[in-house]
Amino acid sequence: MNELNRITEKLFKDNLNFPLILRQIGKEVNLEEYPWDECIEEQTKRYGAEAAPKICGYIKEKYGN
Repeated sequence: MNELNRITEKLFKDNLNFPLILRQIGKEVNLEEYPWDECIEEQTKRYGAEAAPKICGYIKEKYGN
């Protein structure tokens, strides 16, 4: 397992790490206006295809975009 996979696995063991991810993303974009397709594309590049929908779903649930 490569380093990125280990990090991703740790990030998604529980929801406690979503605030950390949101702080990082929030520095780059306005989360309330973050388009779904753009979110999926960017987070897939950053965290992988399995994690991206979880991250974007969490953003959508929290910020209603």
